[in-house]
Formats: sequence, C-alpha cells, structure tokens
Amino acid sequence: MSANPFSTMFDMQRTYIEASHSAFESSLKLQQVASDAFLGSFESTKSLQKRGVDLTKRATLANLDAVEEALPADVVADLRSAVDEQYAALDEAHDDAWDAFERSAEDVVDSYDELTEAQAEMVDELYESLLQANAEAADVADEAADVVEQ
Repeated sequence: MSANPFSTMFDMQRTYIEASHSAFESSLKLQQVASDAFLGSFESTKSLQKRGVDLTKRATLANLDAVEEALPADVVADLRSAVDEQYAALDEAHDDAWDAFERSAEDVVDSYDELTEAQAEMVDELYESLLQANAEAADVADEAADVVEQ
C-alpha cells in the first residue's frame, strides 16, 4: 500500500473524535459528582436549621426564666407549655418539609440520571458512527491513492 497524503488528516480526525468523546464522558461524571454532592448537603443543612430552631427555643425559655418572678406561676407554666407545643409542632413540620424536599430532590436527580444515561447512549452511538465513517473514508482514500499510483 502506498503512502496516502490524507492518512495524517484521518488520524487527526480520529484522535479529535476520541478526545471529544472522552471529554463528554468526563463532563457526565462531573455532573454526577455534583448531583451526589447536592443530595449529600441536605443532612448538614437540615441539622444546622434544627440547631437554629433549638437555639431560638432555648432563648425563648430563658426569657421566660427571666420574667418568671414577675408573673404568676400558672401563667409561666402555661407559657412554657405553649412554647413546648409550638416548638414540637415546628420540629415536626420541619422534619416533614425536609423529608418531602429530599424525596423530591432525589426523584429529580434520578430522572436526570435516567435522561443523562439515555443521552450518553445516543452520544456513544454517534461517536461510534463517526469513528466508523472516519475509518471508511480513510479506506476509500487509501484505495484512491493506490489507483492514482498505478
């Protein structure tokens, strides 16, 4: 077989196609890592919010301690009971809201992952087609070079 002047061009195209495919796969992996980090951040954020609520509750109870001497005992007891009930309801609502948020976010990420997987499969097929077309064009160029040389 003779030296085909287009061989280098086809080699460069194949290298570019392979590098482009590799970059695409890397970007998909990066997106997956970002999704996992997003989902992983929920627990610490939820915990931080709960600590803020707990701190507010303690401050409210400390205020009741401060005014306890000035108010009748039954009023203070009723206020403490109301504070405890309201914070218990807030804790429950907080937990329910976070549970719903986490489920929703996980569903969105799962749907995104499924869509990304389908997209990746189509892109893989496209890159395979490009590589096949490149190889076929290189073969045609080699055959043409052989004919010209004869």
